[in-house]
Amino acid sequence: MRAVERLRDDPGFSRNRHFLALSSPEGKRALRIHRHLRSLERALSAGAAATVAREAERVRLTLRDQRGSRTSWLTRAEFRLLCGSPAVRAALGEAIGG
Repeated sequence: MRAVERLRDDPGFSRNRHFLALSSPEGKRALRIHRHLRSLERALSAGAAATVAREAERVRLTLRDQRGSRTSWLTRAEFRLLCGSPAVRAALGEAIGG
């Protein structure tokens, strides 16, 4: 999760510069999570309507726009990272609490 946080927060933490660290299985997973969260953030910033459903260990985020709907399952830690973005907090509003 720290690698995902650095990828999201630190613009100097590039994939090219830290190739060896990000080429491990954990690093590849961090990159995949980062790309997934970035995609969700873009969709929410573009105005997709969202619903959030919390379950025991994970969060279901459903996005709806004019092209259709998309459902993403996130761990609670991934959802916290996603909600670190001001654009996501603005888009989700009341759904974040709880």
